[in-house]
Amino acid sequence: MRKITMNAIADAAGVGVATVDRVLNRRMPVRAVTEQKVLEAANRLGYRFAPVMPVHGESPTAQVKLRMGFILLSQSYSFYHSLTDALRQETQPLHPAGSEPLFYWHDIDDVAAVVASLHKLAEQVEVIGLVALDHPLIRHAIESLSRQGVRVYALFSNFSPCGHAGYFGLDNQKAGRTAGWLASHLLHQPGSVGVLVGDHRFTCQESCEISFRSYLREQDSRRRVLEPLKTHESIDGGYHATRQLLEDHADLALIYAPCGGIEGVIHALRQQPQRKVALICHGPVKDGELALIDGSITVMIRHEIEDMARQLARTVQQHHADSAEHFSQVTLPFEIITRENL
Repeated sequence: MRKITMNAIADAAGVGVATVDRVLNRRMPVRAVTEQKVLEAANRLGYRFAPVMPVHGESPTAQVKLRMGFILLSQSYSFYHSLTDALRQETQPLHPAGSEPLFYWHDIDDVAAVVASLHKLAEQVEVIGLVALDHPLIRHAIESLSRQGVRVYALFSNFSPCGHAGYFGLDNQKAGRTAGWLASHLLHQPGSVGVLVGDHRFTCQESCEISFRSYLREQDSRRRVLEPLKTHESIDGGYHATRQLLEDHADLALIYAPCGGIEGVIHALRQQPQRKVALICHGPVKDGELALIDGSITVMIRHEIEDMARQLARTVQQHHADSAEHFSQVTLPFEIITRENL
């Protein structure tokens, strides 16, 4: 039988040989869509996959067993409902029989509670996934846990160096500049631009805001971009921040909201239908498709939550099996969603 080379699979999939090697030999995680392209190309060419031999009848996934815990932001924001479900589904198979991933949820500015939960989880798990502010107390706790051998991974928003094991999230500079590009093509009349963030210490949103401003400064230097208002990642916060923008700026033309609390932003905009204010937000958002259809959301930059959970499970499993100590940075894709491509 003709031998199928990695070069042939790479050519058929339109990727590099290194990517094929990572997929076929499970060396490092790749984007789900890229993995699928490689596997489909290999199947078309007739590549024979080497079987992964289970231990004592266990499935391949079950060979690595570890306990995981997660600290996420408040479940009052629908984004974290979806994230919780995805993380539970993808990481449950890694756990020993009779155990399951542990979850804590805290308001974004409840730093003391986050630190307490970190220490509590460290007594029960080997791996922690964390969504939190880049706060000195939180970094201090992460550094302490890392010295104890607990791997802490930043989810969506990274930290300054503090011994954490990795970061899973968007290229936030790219996301912010993409939002700036969208804004420049949506804004055809004079008017100010509002920006909403959850908190200024949330580094993912800070980077999005800076990059958004940078693009508009380059391409539309006369456009007034207002100072950001905080939503505190809550629906109520999103509502009140949007009301303030509408009341204080009669010329408001667009809002960029790379934050939580979008349901509140939508509610405030719907209360004043006579005001034509475009909204570029990050998602997913509860009932976001309906908001796109009725025009409350103009464009959504949507995170691939399921892909993030899947990539995290694979990376954690690989690190645990190999006792790897290197920092893992996994850049996740995002989708640009309008009412026309739902």
